[in-house]
Amino acid sequence: MPKINAAESQTLEFKRQWTDRALEDLAAFANTDGGTLLLGVRDDGEIVGARADDQELQRIANRIAAHLGITPSIRVIEMQGFPVVEIRVDPAQGLVPYRGRYLRRVGTTNRDFSPDELAQHVLMRSGRSWDSLPSEWTVEDVDLEALRRFARLAQARLPHFDPSNPEQSLRNLNLLEGEQLKNAGVLLFGKQPQRLFPQAQVRIGIFRGTEILDSHDFTGTLWDQLDGAMARFRQVLKVRFDIQVEEPSLEGLQRKEIWEYPLEALREAVVNALIHRDYTYPADIQIRLEGDRLEVWSPGELPPPLTPEALYGPHSSVLRNPLIAQAFYFAGVIERWGTGTTRIIRLCHEQGLPKPDFANWQGGVRVTFLQDPYTPERMRKMGLSERQTRIITILRSVQSASLGELHRFFRDISTKTLQRDLQALVEKGLVKASGEKKGRRYALAR
Repeated sequence: MPKINAAESQTLEFKRQWTDRALEDLAAFANTDGGTLLLGVRDDGEIVGARADDQELQRIANRIAAHLGITPSIRVIEMQGFPVVEIRVDPAQGLVPYRGRYLRRVGTTNRDFSPDELAQHVLMRSGRSWDSLPSEWTVEDVDLEALRRFARLAQARLPHFDPSNPEQSLRNLNLLEGEQLKNAGVLLFGKQPQRLFPQAQVRIGIFRGTEILDSHDFTGTLWDQLDGAMARFRQVLKVRFDIQVEEPSLEGLQRKEIWEYPLEALREAVVNALIHRDYTYPADIQIRLEGDRLEVWSPGELPPPLTPEALYGPHSSVLRNPLIAQAFYFAGVIERWGTGTTRIIRLCHEQGLPKPDFANWQGGVRVTFLQDPYTPERMRKMGLSERQTRIITILRSVQSASLGELHRFFRDISTKTLQRDLQALVEKGLVKASGEKKGRRYALAR
């Protein structure tokens, strides 16, 4: 029997014939990205044909209208000599229920929305963001010192901002709806916003394996949370000093702080988490410090069309909380055009650290900073010889090198000995080799 040149997917479903089970697929399509249902095609793609007379098509249309309240496109197409009924559904403006359930399409399956996903979906389809919704609070709940502080930060971009008139200032920032503070206004300028949104906080923990050695929570406005997190980094991260002599005097000594991770990169990651997190998700921003890494996790996966891979280069700025992002922009904390992640990568590179890892993980976005794997202390712990350590040092200064190029630095040993050292480093995962024997080149693994 002939087969269709396609497979079931997020937007395509096959059915041998019409049954009311097909209504689940159509509802899930309507609640996600739209999709096409083909009647007359088996699950394995074999084309068997379906009943396609006018009476049957009208019956199917009536069932869909009665149970789902939508009017899809229904037509008959010919596939390799067989009649196939094509039912095409566009994404719905609202939510389409089926027998009291709200379904969404995930891959080739239909799944129920969780309550949090349902709330977020309704917001997205309504064209409003969570931070633009009115809260229970009014101008009376505003922390005036937070507003004055914002005015100082925003002086360059909002030179006429007047914190002495809180109501007008908040209206100018689009943070009032009638007399009610919008959710963004509560988080940015409210008196202890956690009274209304207890999940809106940052937690920093120090771990050794699964053991929690220390944990601190940072609350208050979003500005307070950012300051608290940065102060905590300065307390718990290691720092060394690079002394440079510009002239032979005490005044000519320049001392530069070099932290385990670039503080500005960490600041960017925390700011991104505060601005882009999903505040409907019942979890706080969690920062985890372990022996060789620091992870920043914020609730809510990347909104489409963004992917973790896209964050490594220039990408569009997709705002989950546009009013919060606007306030951080006015305060000079961020730029408008999605440059935060590329700046994080650049800062890590400048300090000789591996690229940070961006990932959708456990319902949120995780940024993982890795320490330098090639410090003398770490290399000693790995059992590297002095010569192997020197090979690593040389490879750090070049993109790659051949055996012959490396041998110039080791005139006192044979190429065979050097080759054995390189092979040992490859087996330890510290060095990678590429190319055929004569043209083989060596580079750091990361």
